[in-house]
Amino acid sequence: MAKKKTLLGALGGTPESKNTLPATFREDSASANSAVSAEEAIQEVGADSEQIQELAKQELDFLAALLMPLIVTYGYPPVFQEIYRWLIDFSDKKRTFPQLAIGLPRGFGKTTLMKIYIIYCILFTDAKFILVISSTASLAENILADIVDMLEEPNIKSVFGDWKLGVEKDTQKLKKFGFRGRNIILAAIGAGSSLRGLNIKNQRPDVMLFEDFQTKEASESDVESHKLETWMVGTAMKAKSPHGCVFIFVANMYPNKNSILRKLKQNPNWIKFIAGGINSEGESLWEELQPITQLLKEFENDLAMGHPEIFYSEVLNDENVSANNLIDLSKLPTVPYEAGDIAGGNFIIIDPSSDKLGSDAVSIGYFEIHDAKPILMELEEGRFSPGDTILKALGFALKHNCRLIVCEGTAFQYSLIYWFDQICLQKGIMGIEAVPIYPGISSKNSRILTMFKSYAAGELYCIGDARLALHLQITQFNPLRRDNTDGILDLMTYAPRVLLEFGEYVIAGSIIEAQEYEGMEVEEFNSAF
Repeated sequence: MAKKKTLLGALGGTPESKNTLPATFREDSASANSAVSAEEAIQEVGADSEQIQELAKQELDFLAALLMPLIVTYGYPPVFQEIYRWLIDFSDKKRTFPQLAIGLPRGFGKTTLMKIYIIYCILFTDAKFILVISSTASLAENILADIVDMLEEPNIKSVFGDWKLGVEKDTQKLKKFGFRGRNIILAAIGAGSSLRGLNIKNQRPDVMLFEDFQTKEASESDVESHKLETWMVGTAMKAKSPHGCVFIFVANMYPNKNSILRKLKQNPNWIKFIAGGINSEGESLWEELQPITQLLKEFENDLAMGHPEIFYSEVLNDENVSANNLIDLSKLPTVPYEAGDIAGGNFIIIDPSSDKLGSDAVSIGYFEIHDAKPILMELEEGRFSPGDTILKALGFALKHNCRLIVCEGTAFQYSLIYWFDQICLQKGIMGIEAVPIYPGISSKNSRILTMFKSYAAGELYCIGDARLALHLQITQFNPLRRDNTDGILDLMTYAPRVLLEFGEYVIAGSIIEAQEYEGMEVEEFNSAF
């Protein structure tokens, strides 16, 4: 009969209802991704030891909750799950020397993921010498201290045993101990340190983690960067075990040519997994941890401070940070209008797309006219079906008493006009005009570059959350590429033309009438009796 172990888990229901496993540890539990407050009680739950070990080996979320039951409050998103499985696949191969570069955005917990991976290596692989290298010795020692804290977690001791029972040496920079049927060495050093003496117990590193290895200040110096790269390649990596070693370089991009991650991305001998904080669909890489609204506000702050390139490189992990220097967003004229001001007219523009995976998102923008200038007031973006696109645009029109809906009329997108008319007929909606607009003979990038000039000159504006999304696309726009994410940019390029081509539909004729009604005197007692 399998032996039961006692685990600590946050209260989330009766253990019996979850097959004796704590709610925090069960991936399929409805509360697995919910936040656990510090005030919540902790209960002891009996569980099968072999089952726990197998789940910890197979599931990242389970192992994370086992290691940090009061810290882990969200399940890892798909990208992190794939990186973790990717690392494990390479760790299980014998007599290989994989060189893995991982680029994850700042503030998304990449260091914590690496700590969990090292714990996995200790518990489930044959790794005997794990070396952590950071920009300074103290940073590497802090990572090592956190790894030891995870080994000290009561859940780990209860299921896997106490690592300290086999300790031979325990210092800040070096741990030597017998555990899980083998001798294990954990070491931490700073970049540029001497590697003499690392042949401990006739072992050399078989896992080498470069975490927070290059500082931004070092990347800005050609001399420092060259020295760091030379030490990494010529000293650190040459200290590997001849029987196999996994090299892992974890970082985020820096906005200059000396970024090591940027160079490794171009190196064919390194296998890369690089992700930005915002994906091509405009969604956060980890919505629970860093919501998209939070990221956009962070970008707006960096922009207001005159350094959008920091967000662009370190959060979006984009090496082409200087691709678009055609417009200085920090010097844009102040928007002289606010939401709620009486508009001289309004209209809606749709930049359609298919709902197939890999296509651009559909962009729907609501514009108002103030002093003959179009202003993007509200924005809706997503992967919508044609029917959903029509309904969302009609929702804008009915909400804002808008008469005109303009849709890009190229190729199949023209058919959207027909379905607009059909849906309006079915729902009994009258008075809304859906019309096509065509791009003309100029290329898309040429039209967008012209729009940049108008936007910088204050000939059209954007406010609110739509402004954040617009500015993000502006900074990402590369005039040398044809596959930019540019749905909002297209809306802005069409806006001035809508005024010229469809002016009779744009003018808000009901505004004067509405103001006249508001000014009329109404008698309170007008009864004849």
